Amino acid sequence: MTDALGGSQITINVAHLSEEVSGPLMYLLQEQNLGAVLGTQVLSLLPDPKSWRLTITGDIVKTVNEIENRDPDNAYTTDRGAGHVGARTITHPDDTSDIIISDDVFFNSPETANSIQDVIEHALVAGAHIALHEAGHAALHHRGEDCSVYQDLPQREPTHYAWRKHLAAHIDDDRIEQLTAQRAPSPHSQESHLEDAIAHFRDELNESKRTWQSDLGSAMFRTLTAANSLIRVIAYLTAELGVDEEGSPVRPSNLPEGWNEYIEHSWDEWSQTFHELKPADHPMTAAEIAAILAKLCELTDRWLRSIGVQYLMTSTQDQSIYWTEDRY
Repeated sequence: MTDALGGSQITINVAHLSEEVSGPLMYLLQEQNLGAVLGTQVLSLLPDPKSWRLTITGDIVKTVNEIENRDPDNAYTTDRGAGHVGARTITHPDDTSDIIISDDVFFNSPETANSIQDVIEHALVAGAHIALHEAGHAALHHRGEDCSVYQDLPQREPTHYAWRKHLAAHIDDDRIEQLTAQRAPSPHSQESHLEDAIAHFRDELNESKRTWQSDLGSAMFRTLTAANSLIRVIAYLTAELGVDEEGSPVRPSNLPEGWNEYIEHSWDEWSQTFHELKPADHPMTAAEIAAILAKLCELTDRWLRSIGVQYLMTSTQDQSIYWTEDRY
């Protein structure tokens, strides 16, 4: 479909929609102004409509694989620990971007939705949030501030340096979520699945501890992947909760099981360090971001050690890991 917004002509493409979704989605786009909502948010960061393409898909994996021409052995995946990806932004060498949004984003309304109007309202709020978030990734890339620019800059010892690419991706997300918290908050609070994220992390630690003697490499990968997934949740949560009037980090209103064991003792430092970043609509230099990345790399190592995981990488990239707790 094509729409005109403030003199800008935008096109929203659709792909791989099921018959049961196609009709309701077109109703939202054309009759409930979802198309205008999406376009307005993207244009707020990417004012040239020729620089981006927006696609709503019923199969985000298939659409990403098609656009990126991925090999079947390297197919895109949407699983992220205890979470799930609902959108993806692909930037190209010609400075254009493909913003791809799963149709699930608009129809994943909460159980508290009691009417069609509630479902429509959820779709509009969710659409505004995801469109602004994905446009944020493209904007950071176009300004030369995305993770690819600064992730290799911090000169840290090997164990800290090993975390740089993962944490750089979380920095991009945190900056974008600081922006969306101001302009287009997500209808899904990070607090709502924090307990699941912590439980997933604990389960993965225990499984790693149980299996390391038979397959150390897999056990190490399991633990580090789970740690990275929880840090991603922390990054989103710090942006959502923010700081109070005195600048102190705000905690979740209901502290979930496992909070005290795994997060409480380091929460202030996580939040304060992420809040050294500026929202995605405020420029930062690569050196400024890299300095914060270096702090996060060191914090990640200290945090893991504090909860009973000692991971080490040497200058020759040899790795070792020890689980110091009998049970997590």
